[in-house]
Amino acid sequence: MAERIGQSESDTNLSSRRAEWQARSFNERTRAVLAADERHFLRQSVSTPCLNAIAKAEGIWIEDVQGRRYMDFHGNNVHHIGYGHPRLKRAIAEQMDSLPFSPRRYANEAANALAAKLAAIAPKGLDKALFTTGGSDAVEVAVKLARTATRRFKTLSFWDAFHGAGLGASSLSGETLFR
Repeated sequence: MAERIGQSESDTNLSSRRAEWQARSFNERTRAVLAADERHFLRQSVSTPCLNAIAKAEGIWIEDVQGRRYMDFHGNNVHHIGYGHPRLKRAIAEQMDSLPFSPRRYANEAANALAAKLAAIAPKGLDKALFTTGGSDAVEVAVKLARTATRRFKTLSFWDAFHGAGLGASSLSGETLFR
């Protein structure tokens, strides 16, 4: 009978075969990086141990510390334009040189331009933006705004959906693992 493959945070191979593959495939440097990660980091939302140790990424490719390249199908909702896109790197460098951070107590042209661009592509009536620091924060702010606008406090979400690792966002997730 085949060994049952466990699942955690959409990572679907927690079997002994995965451990055997890692034992065969990882060199001393990879094992050292993974061991250091285990020593120094808490796992987000009780996630599984890191899959591998990567050294660099470019375009659609990630490269591990052993020099092996992998096409990144994970995506994580942020690298759809590819890792290290030259135009994005230039824009970030230019912005960091002129205004690396701006508290919301101060207006600035770059934030205004982005908010205007978002309003231009959003459905009619959605003409204001609120920037957050990440996905969980965005979900939690959206829930607060919806509650304020509707004066209702029940929230529906899809089962087995991931809405973020923060307390509020994870409470919306159907997966017990994240709550």
